[in-house]
Amino acid sequence: MNERNTDMNPSNLCKEFARILGATAGVVNGVCTATRSRTNIHPVVLGRNADSFMFIPQAFTFENLDSDGKGLCLGETVILQEEINPFMSKLREHNIIVTAVHNHWLFDQPRLMYMHFESIDQPLTFARKVRDAMKVLVTHDVRVESKSCHGRCHCQSRSLDAKGRNRHADICNEFNRILGGTMHTFENEQCIVMKSRLNIKPEVLGDCGRSFLLIPQMFTFESMSNDGRALCAGETVILQEEINPFISALRRQGIIVTAVHNHWLFENPRLMYMHWASIDRPLAFARKTRDALSVLTDREVCVRK
Repeated sequence: MNERNTDMNPSNLCKEFARILGATAGVVNGVCTATRSRTNIHPVVLGRNADSFMFIPQAFTFENLDSDGKGLCLGETVILQEEINPFMSKLREHNIIVTAVHNHWLFDQPRLMYMHFESIDQPLTFARKVRDAMKVLVTHDVRVESKSCHGRCHCQSRSLDAKGRNRHADICNEFNRILGGTMHTFENEQCIVMKSRLNIKPEVLGDCGRSFLLIPQMFTFESMSNDGRALCAGETVILQEEINPFISALRRQGIIVTAVHNHWLFENPRLMYMHWASIDRPLAFARKTRDALSVLTDREVCVRK
C-alpha cells in the first residue's frame, strides 16, 4: 500500500494524521505533509520579528506504506533549550529515533533550537506517539523582553494599509519568480517560497523518500521596514561536496551562513542542510540566493544499487 498521491488532495488517512497532530494536512511531492507553527513562540532574529513558519515550524510526513500499514515517518519541531531533554526522553520512550538537535539561525532571541526525528511505523501510531511527546512543550507565550531586543523598533508588528499589503504581495510574487518556487504564500505580511530538490532521490531507513522534509528548499522575507529591507532567510538540502562551494557563493554576496548540519540518520546519499539569513531588500536577496544556488548540481542523485 503506497500513500503517495498524484494530486494535491490529502487522503482520509492523511487528514486523520494531521488532526491527531493538530496540524493542517497537505500533499507535497505526492507525500502526506502535516504542518503547524508554534505560534506561542515569538522570536527575534537579527533584530527583526521572525514569526513565519520558517522560524517556528512543526512538520510531519509519512510515505511508502507496506502491507502492514507501516512507512517512513518523519518529524521536526522548533524547540526551546529547556524543552530539549524532556522531549527527547518522551520520543525515546516511544522508540522514535532522534536524528538531530541543533540551531538553524544565529543572533536569535530566545535561542531557537530544532529537533528532527524518524521512525518506521504506522502513521496514526506515530502521530499519537508524537502528540504525547509534545505534551512536554510549553504552551505559554514566549516573547523577547523589549529591553533585550536589539532591533527594538522592529519588536512590534507594523500594520500595513491595503496599498502597502498589495505592494508587499507583489514583491512576494516576484521573490517567488526569481527563486523558481513551486508554491508560495503571502500571509500576515510574511512571504514564504517552497520548492524541492527533486533531482536528489534519497533512501532513509531503507525506504525511498520524496518528503519535503528530506529535500527542501525554502525562502522567506518578513518584518520589512520603511527602507524596504526585511529579514530574509533561506534553507536547502545540500550534498557534502556542494557545501563549501555554496558557502563561498553566499559569503561573496555578504549573506550570513547560520548553520550547516544533518537533519536525518541512516540515509543514502548523505543529506546535509544549510541555512542562511540577511537583512536585505527581498528581491536583492532573492537574486543573490539564486546566483549562489547555481553552484548546486541538477544531475540526478540516487542510491547506487
